[in-house]
Amino acid sequence: MTFPEPTDANEVAVRRFHAGGSEIALFEFQGQLRDLMVSSLRNSYLATGSFTDDARTLSSQGVLSLAVSGAAVAGTTVASALSSTLYMATADPSTLMKLGSGVGSTVMGAQGFAAQAPFIAVPSALPVVAPIMAMQALTTVIMLQKFQEVDRKLDAIKTTLDEAIARSEATHVGELLTASNVVDELYGQYELAGAFSNDMLIRLGLAEHRVRSLAERFQLLVGSHAAAPIEDLSDVQQANYDAYSAALASFLDLRIAYLRVCVDMQENPKSVQSSVDRLKSKIGNVTDFWQQLLNRSEGVRAAIRERESRLNDMNWAERALPAGRRSATEKELKVLKEAYTTTMESERDIIEGFHDLIRSAKHTLKALEHPDLGSATSPTLVYWQDETGEHSFATESIRAA
Repeated sequence: MTFPEPTDANEVAVRRFHAGGSEIALFEFQGQLRDLMVSSLRNSYLATGSFTDDARTLSSQGVLSLAVSGAAVAGTTVASALSSTLYMATADPSTLMKLGSGVGSTVMGAQGFAAQAPFIAVPSALPVVAPIMAMQALTTVIMLQKFQEVDRKLDAIKTTLDEAIARSEATHVGELLTASNVVDELYGQYELAGAFSNDMLIRLGLAEHRVRSLAERFQLLVGSHAAAPIEDLSDVQQANYDAYSAALASFLDLRIAYLRVCVDMQENPKSVQSSVDRLKSKIGNVTDFWQQLLNRSEGVRAAIRERESRLNDMNWAERALPAGRRSATEKELKVLKEAYTTTMESERDIIEGFHDLIRSAKHTLKALEHPDLGSATSPTLVYWQDETGEHSFATESIRAA
């Protein structure tokens, strides 16, 4: 993203807000510079369908709350300025450091130098605290960036699960694979468009309902297999199929929780915190469940040791009688050893990917619990009004420096 260089100087007002242990800077572009930037963004949208390659549509309340707060402290009205101002908000530490002297010089796009104008810090007699809506918008985008690490690990083993489930015959397999395809399509559409259409919202709601039901079903089945005795090798094969299905359903449930946060950032800003809390809760719960899936063979191994111990403890009569306890225990032991081998093979298919996924999920959850507003990957929030309406999005492709 590049902006044409203005032909004359334009001053850009910069307001600084305190946000916990960090700061947020709000840049107010007006006049010719604002018009040139808006024109460049419009051209990018017409050419590519997006204002920037990584633009993610947001509710306008985050940036507007900063604009209103800044105007209130200055004793001015914001209503008349909205139609003639392009706002950019960021907590990027490199930007704030360069503003330390009160003056900056350039606006950077994705392809380098973009536009130049003096940044004039707006003085304030008292520290101005950033509104909660603005802090929430920035921290939520940062947290969703952190989730991408988990998402890449999910992709690495999801194909294996899809193939394993597709080989099985079951009542719910079609529904689960269909939901998997729908979620993949929604992911792809959101990555391209950076916004949710009405069609996408409807499809997400339908997929969310079905996936939650299937995830609950398969998790209950996994628990029932752990408690039930193994009587036949077919029991183990069914248990492995249910474990694969439970894992895939948990992946989809987690991805839908991520998409729900993205939806709320766009449509329901007041619900963002609750959807973020649900995402964190799901990551914590599903990590424990994935660990349980990796340890299924341990339960079978414990049963084998118990049968072997039982054989060793039998007296002479129990060992000698052909229809006695020895014969029954040896049959059980044979089935259990076959079950152990089959379960180990099942775990081996996904164990490497799962270990990486669990480590990544734990690391991500820690980052989500303590988001760093002033991190190096802090995004820029952009907002303006024009004859077509309001435009508000988050991006890392535009920087004020």
